[in-house]
Amino acid sequence: MASRLSLFLAELKRRKVTRVAVVYAVVSFVVWQVAEIAFPALNLPDTALTFVVAVTVLGFPIALVLAWALEVRPETPRMPETEEREATPLSAASTAVPSTRTSPSTGIIAGEERKSIAVLPFVDMSPDRDQEYFGDGVAEEVLNVLTRIPDLRIAARTSSFSYRDRGCGITEIGRELGVATVLEGSVRKADDRLRVTAQLTEVTGGFHLWSETYDREDADVFAIQDEIARSIASTLRVTLLGAPDESLVRAGTESSEAYDLYLKGRYRWFRRYKYGLEAALEYFEKAIAKDPEYALPYTGVADTHSILAIYGLLDAVEARRIADEAAQRAMALDPDLPEAHFSRGVIRACFDYDWDGSERSLLRAVELKPEFATAHAWLGMKRALLGEHLAEAFDHAETACALDPDLPYIQGIAGLTNIMGRRYPTAIEHFERSLELEPEDILALYGAGTCYSALGRHEEAIGTLKKAVGLSDRMAWYMGLLCAAYTRAGRTAEAGAIHRELLERAAREYVPPVAMAITCANVDLPEDALLYLEEALAEAKPSLTNLIRYPIWDAILSHPRYIGVITGMGGVPWDLPLPPP
Repeated sequence: MASRLSLFLAELKRRKVTRVAVVYAVVSFVVWQVAEIAFPALNLPDTALTFVVAVTVLGFPIALVLAWALEVRPETPRMPETEEREATPLSAASTAVPSTRTSPSTGIIAGEERKSIAVLPFVDMSPDRDQEYFGDGVAEEVLNVLTRIPDLRIAARTSSFSYRDRGCGITEIGRELGVATVLEGSVRKADDRLRVTAQLTEVTGGFHLWSETYDREDADVFAIQDEIARSIASTLRVTLLGAPDESLVRAGTESSEAYDLYLKGRYRWFRRYKYGLEAALEYFEKAIAKDPEYALPYTGVADTHSILAIYGLLDAVEARRIADEAAQRAMALDPDLPEAHFSRGVIRACFDYDWDGSERSLLRAVELKPEFATAHAWLGMKRALLGEHLAEAFDHAETACALDPDLPYIQGIAGLTNIMGRRYPTAIEHFERSLELEPEDILALYGAGTCYSALGRHEEAIGTLKKAVGLSDRMAWYMGLLCAAYTRAGRTAEAGAIHRELLERAAREYVPPVAMAITCANVDLPEDALLYLEEALAEAKPSLTNLIRYPIWDAILSHPRYIGVITGMGGVPWDLPLPPP
């Protein structure tokens, strides 16, 4: 009850009802005082004063009702209902509460400088607070729609998303992001009902340009996204691309369940170290079951199998077959889907060592979706792996971080790119940023530990890598990296114990040859290390693509057979200086 009362009082304040009440009372009091003095001097009867008092008293509730309904302001009140409906058409299935306002000095839109916007993450107001991923998805879809509006400058997705839960005001956010308007909103899902609210605010002065509330069945999410984008475009007076009645939302599916499942899967794919790639794969497969013609979940299936193979958790041959079939299916359903081209780029790099083909696919993904941070990040990592065009590799890594600075995965991939170029301090900055965002991000833990070891910060390296080993349930990859850190620290007994453990495990389970190669290279068994690396090369093991440029190979770096592995993958030998001992 108290919560509802506070919300009601807040709404009274927002609509300026309380201000109108105070102003009305003050003006009425002044009128009474003037009448009490002036009416006797004008020889008016006493009933005249009574009449004035009665009229002002009776007018008080009327003024409050008008203030609520029209949101009375010093400037022009909102446009009539019929005019607003023309600007923001809603289907009969929706319930909307619109309000459009204008700035007193500039009108609705006054010039090119007003055509800029930041979209904040939509706040989860659901009873169980379990719909953050859905709110992010709605905001991201609206962002995608707005990119199709010519001449509209849009703040990067995670530059604006970084303000989640920071408690900053609209004016502060707009000033820091350099935009004139800010869109904020919320989502609330309960049972099969969906409420989405959105409000567009002018940064200068804090004027509300537009607001809307949509109550729908959750199956109508795509229509809601389309209406939000159209309303904003109408308010900003920007000409839309295409016919006036053309839908701006490229839904990809008519199944809201499939869309919801894909969002859950991709959310977990990015945060794999917290939820597990298996959980992401399950959601992608469920989305396909709901709508087999929906292209995006197939890209999720492809990307998940590629990553599982990189970690040595799936047989590379079988993983490649499934990943390629899924990517091809996505491409057949939607040839211009950026995510499908990204999936093909990853497959060509990790399984085929087809670097030219991978480059074409990743560049096509970026061409179709310039804000595709993950594609930029992988372009940077691929180029660093080859040992060529390192400056361009680092540029792609920084571009990815600028596009999505608050996604731990992007920071982690940027860190790996810098490891491959032996820029360890820069790599550490990215890994530590990732760990600020997600303290148990294993990619950042093993990357940071590897860099600490290369720089002689041995205790930090061992502690960080031991955490990664524990969180991963002693995954062979991470144990190999810990073995290398022990060796650099002079703790050869611990390094040897890890090598023996992996040998014992290899007798009863699959241990990636690259993991075995790491331990061999770091317990003074260089010939064995080279045999394992050559085995991985012959079988096109994708784990080589992530680890072959790490400082863990320094003991065999100049060996002709190690150079043969590098050149066999299509790369060039390292000519970078070794780090300090």
